[in-house]
Parts: sequence; structure tokens; C-alpha cells
Amino acid sequence: MRSSLPLVLALVCAAALVLVGPGSARPAATDACLEPGDTPVHMKTRDGVALYGVEVGTGTTGVVLGHQYFSDHCEFIAFARELAGLGYRALSIDFRGNGLSGTGRSNRLDLDVGAAVARLRADGATRVKLVGASMGGTAVLVAGSWVRPAVNGIVSLSGPDYFRGMNATKAVERSKVPVRFLVSRDDRPFASDATTLMRRAQAKDKAIVRYTAAGHGSSILSVPSAHAVVLAFLAR
Repeated sequence: MRSSLPLVLALVCAAALVLVGPGSARPAATDACLEPGDTPVHMKTRDGVALYGVEVGTGTTGVVLGHQYFSDHCEFIAFARELAGLGYRALSIDFRGNGLSGTGRSNRLDLDVGAAVARLRADGATRVKLVGASMGGTAVLVAGSWVRPAVNGIVSLSGPDYFRGMNATKAVERSKVPVRFLVSRDDRPFASDATTLMRRAQAKDKAIVRYTAAGHGSSILSVPSAHAVVLAFLAR
């Protein structure tokens, strides 16, 4: 029996070290920011990536929330709960390769947004708006240019004009979806990117709001006036 122990241990270790392939969900783990009333959801993108997110609220207006680099759905979960309290159905997602989502062969984060939109619509949302921070801002701008039926509004918080193959400039040039660009004046190069995106956007309903010392990405929402701008836009 003693001689078989190393073999048993080796087999156990091999099983534990199975790599997560493209499109596969990551090993089960505890969602540290999940609270009673939150609903964990699992989605599949059209290129086969398994996504994780948390849905809060039951309204007919849905809001997809996309986090920034090196983050996950917890970044927006407090805002999601606030939106739920205001009557929205909010879904904060983990982009591919982040949090509890699987990996993919491409960096098409916009496909992740598209899957989240589909989930909200399947759950009862008749109107959907998108909010993204930094790389999430690029992702929602790109997704908003092709998701059909079209979404009803897009908010980019410090979204760059280009991120890992996603071209937000080309996206806003073909999109008619109402859009808001929020950015800190001193947040380079994101401030200049927001100006470029605003100029190139073809949507008739568009605006850029610049703040002093507002930080980057989702931290802009900590500025009361910025928070109010986003809530007012979502309420339209």
C-alpha cells in the first residue's frame, strides 16, 4: 500500500492542475462581493467564452456594467445595487480572463457585453444601457455599435479610443446610439481620447463632461456631479 501512495498523489495533483481551456469557466470559487438579493449568472458569448456576472434588480430597463483593467464585477457591484434600488435591472460582469469568467482566444470584450445584453433581455429588460470603465468603456462603445436590437444609451468612463484590437473610434463613427463621455481632465491619454471620440461620434445625442481630479474609470462616479450626470442619462 505504501508504494502506491506516490502514484495516488501524482494523479490527484495532475487532476488539480488541469488547465482551463478557451471558453471554459474558471474553477469554482467564492464570490466575495455577493450578498443576499444578488443573483449570480452564467452566460456564454457567441465565440464560446463562459462568463460570470451578478444581476441585481427586476426592472424593465437593464444596465450592463463593465469593469476596468485588472478588476472584476465587484468594482461596480455597489453601483449595481444602487441602480436596483432605483428600479433598474443591473448586471455587473467579469470580462473574459478576469474574475470568475473563462478565457478566450480573442480579446473581444465587446462580445462579453453583447452576451450580457442578451441575458438582460432574456430576463425581462425591454430597454438596455451600457456603462463601462476604461477598457470597459471601449468595450461598451464597440458593442453599442453592433448589438441588435440597438441599445438605448452608452456611458464611457475614461474609455480609450483603442484597446487590444477594439477600435472605439471606428465604432462611434458608425453608431447612432446616444452616448456620454466622462473623463478627468488630467487623466492622460484618456482625456484626449475622450475628446477625439466625442468629435468623431455620429450620434446626434452626445456629450462629453470633463472633471478636475476625478480619477480614472469608475472612480469618476465618486464625484457627485458625475454621479448625477450618469443617473440622469440612465433615467432618460
